[in-house]
Amino acid sequence: MMELHVGVDDTDSKRGMCTTYVGAVAIRSLQEEGVEVKGYPKLIRLNPMWPHKTRGNCAISFTVEVSPSQVPLVKERVLETVRSLAEMEVETTNPGVVFYASEKIPEELKSYAKKTVQEVVELEEAEALAREVGAEVHKFKMGRGLIGALAAVGHPLEKDWTYELIAYRSREYWGKPRRIDPSSVLLMDRLTYPRTFDNLDHGTGEIRITPHTPCPVLYGIRGESPEAVLRAHELVKAMEPVELVMVYRTNQGTDEHLKKSTISEIRPCTSVILEGKVASNPRTIPGGHVIFTLDDGTGTVDCAAYEPTRRFREVVRGLREGDRVRVCGGVREEPGIPRTINLEKLSILELVPLFRKKNPSCPRCGKSLKSEGRSKGYSCKKCGLHFPSAKPKLIPVERKVERGSFEVPPRCRRHLAKPLVREIHREY
Repeated sequence: MMELHVGVDDTDSKRGMCTTYVGAVAIRSLQEEGVEVKGYPKLIRLNPMWPHKTRGNCAISFTVEVSPSQVPLVKERVLETVRSLAEMEVETTNPGVVFYASEKIPEELKSYAKKTVQEVVELEEAEALAREVGAEVHKFKMGRGLIGALAAVGHPLEKDWTYELIAYRSREYWGKPRRIDPSSVLLMDRLTYPRTFDNLDHGTGEIRITPHTPCPVLYGIRGESPEAVLRAHELVKAMEPVELVMVYRTNQGTDEHLKKSTISEIRPCTSVILEGKVASNPRTIPGGHVIFTLDDGTGTVDCAAYEPTRRFREVVRGLREGDRVRVCGGVREEPGIPRTINLEKLSILELVPLFRKKNPSCPRCGKSLKSEGRSKGYSCKKCGLHFPSAKPKLIPVERKVERGSFEVPPRCRRHLAKPLVREIHREY
């Protein structure tokens, strides 16, 4: 018996389909043939700032244990599934499939996988690495999906990972409004949170397990363990047929895309962690977006909380020049727009004290003194006394924000962004 790793990517489009569904159908087809799939398949989210990313920017992989005589069957079933389901007619859909026979993933393939999550990788690099490690590749059209397919095979999911259970709709329901019982989702969240997360936007009550695209996914539940997502799935009441259910092991919700950096080192199409001081008070620009400038001693960069982040913007509005903060987000750079960090999380580390001036009081009558002009002192209109050396009082102003960590709501959260609830509840 031997282990054969299979990777697939770039089968979807904005019009429909889903790479995870292609993977789930391929796995079901192989299991019906008696092929053993080892462990949970992997769902790997790639660099969210990559310019050619697919809709969800995910690749999948799974491992089968087979005899050499079964290998052709596995390859045939996988390739036929991709041919029949991928959105080939869409120009931007360029699937790639990888087959890699090995009991151990080499270090260079693991390093490559991490690079695809944090940086920009071109097709030529993926093809060269595939030749180096001896992976068999299949390109459809341009075959750009090879980049992610190889990364999904190589990703070790060693330090942190989560799980996602995905329920897929029957084909006759694709493109129609999704029908699940909202009250069952509320109950599910109440009984399983925080072992499952991002089921709801707790600020608005908005259900977040159902996508808004015409893809085969009915709902997806994210959690800390297979047991947690399966329990949650049992609680959700679907009001339409479910064709297939698959549990994926994934790098979602891990912050793997973020890399510590300085402002002078940041590059477009990456996601960074920066620490510095607020260099300018936040300003609100047309559209309701809130911007402030960060200075870390190596340079300055604008940081933006966009309108869809809703109440998160109020935290940003409460910052003042001199506050020390840590920001996490993607580097956005477009012609005519200053380089900007699209905020995902914000930690307020230190708050500068703020004061307001108050005129001193008359020592005789206690009334508030009046200023005589710049550097001319104060006088009491009631007593007729003049106090040339009097100084205004500095009264502390209560800040509208506190030290702590804050995040955008689930509706704006990237798949890879680690929710703060995962930081708080580390018993998992």
